[in-house]
Amino acid sequence: MSKSSVRNSNSIAWFVVIVAGLVVLAIVSGLDLFTRLDAGQRLLDGARPAFTEERVEGHRSAITMIESVADMVDPIVDAQGGAAGEVGPLVGLVAAATGLPEADVLAAIEANFPHTYHLLLTLPLDQVSAEIPALLTFVADNSELADANEVLGAIAENTPNIAQAVTNLLVVTDNWRDVDGTVGVTRFDGVTSVDSVPEISDFFAVDVVTAVDAVAPDVRALDEPWPKVGWISMILTIIGIVVVAFGLLMLVATRTSVYTQRVHTLGWSVVTLVGVIVAGGVLVLGLFPRLETGQQAIDDLKPAFVEERIAGMEAGVGIVDSISNMAEPIVDAEGGAAGEVGVLVGLVAGATGLPEADVLAAIEANFPHTYHLLVALPLDQVTAEIPGLLTFVADNSELADANAVLGAIAENTPHLAQAITNLMTVTDGFREIPGTDSLTRFDGTPARSIPEIRDYFHDDVVPAVRLVADDYRTLETTAPPVDHFPPLLLIVGILVTIYGVAMLTLSAATAESEDPA
Repeated sequence: MSKSSVRNSNSIAWFVVIVAGLVVLAIVSGLDLFTRLDAGQRLLDGARPAFTEERVEGHRSAITMIESVADMVDPIVDAQGGAAGEVGPLVGLVAAATGLPEADVLAAIEANFPHTYHLLLTLPLDQVSAEIPALLTFVADNSELADANEVLGAIAENTPNIAQAVTNLLVVTDNWRDVDGTVGVTRFDGVTSVDSVPEISDFFAVDVVTAVDAVAPDVRALDEPWPKVGWISMILTIIGIVVVAFGLLMLVATRTSVYTQRVHTLGWSVVTLVGVIVAGGVLVLGLFPRLETGQQAIDDLKPAFVEERIAGMEAGVGIVDSISNMAEPIVDAEGGAAGEVGVLVGLVAGATGLPEADVLAAIEANFPHTYHLLVALPLDQVTAEIPGLLTFVADNSELADANAVLGAIAENTPHLAQAITNLMTVTDGFREIPGTDSLTRFDGTPARSIPEIRDYFHDDVVPAVRLVADDYRTLETTAPPVDHFPPLLLIVGILVTIYGVAMLTLSAATAESEDPA
């Protein structure tokens, strides 16, 4: 073969290398991989705190407690809940079991279990909400305070915990069955609507948290090993640029005397090495299983990133915020509302000029639900009384023990039973939820109580979902799927390796200076 033919043959061979590099760069540019994979990296960076093993373990316990709160309030929040309509049947059940007249049953409950007695007469809670405006107006009309708003301001200033409970109770009872901001929101099945607080509770517990539990290992598998997802486009670009630059260098060299057999062999050895490194890197770094599980996580999280569901999450944590703010002051003595009842009565007495006894009598006569709620506080005292009440009924009836009494209540007044059993769970765990020992906010502060859990989901988790939503959609909707990158890189590596080896072995590809012709 002539020197000219050898030179041309070598030039064409290196031109093919240049074209291969340009193809890689065209893929990066044409598929907009920088934009897409940068979005993927931002998604992983933003979502990472929610997918740590400790937080994923704590999510289930936290949401289970939120479910208990919803199950406690749902029967008692309004007449539709059913518990208020069962108070009479409950008294009748106890009367029948004990042989006492119903009036004596009520008197015994009031005397021995006063918090429980008053809570039963409070129901349903929306009647308290209905009484509040009239109560504020009553105080304003009988005092020097200008109007209901001024009365509420005075209450907020002097008894802030009661004011917090009351203002949030109004929000909760108004929204319980139809939460603002949930129009068009559905469960992950795309059919079941999410409107009420119990439906929101199921949405988080059954869909959102379950999805996070399921995909957390896949998200960590995509996120944690080297290289980062966001680097893949850069790695491909560097490979393309290096291949193009090296090909150009060798192409130019083929037209000069520099291109000897040694340079020829060294050049194609470098090409072969690059191919081996690319193909071997795909396998050694485990990109196939890593990006396959990553794509599975992307697919599984798709329902959570539908815009309407993100709006539903925001509305959901909003109403949970109100529920927590309502419950925190009244659940136990630490909440502070129970200790302010006397102060509130004194405030009204001072504003109206009435004796405190007359104030209480007026509230009881005109706003009975509100009166009974105030006297029932704190709610953990109801929990403390329940075992004694069940034992009292068992001891004065043919029912074997407290469990048999609770079984009879569950059978005959199921809504009250639901409220009671969940009230005990909530008051026992309100300040320290079982199973959340390792759960922390994104800043590392503990998240163990219901208010802390509320802040965790309200201020950390759902805002993180909102923050990365656009990046998720960019990653999820743009072709190709991320699990296509390992075979793409492997094919590139194999082809480059084969081509390099072929050029090394082709006898016709000899350097011009060593051609015997």
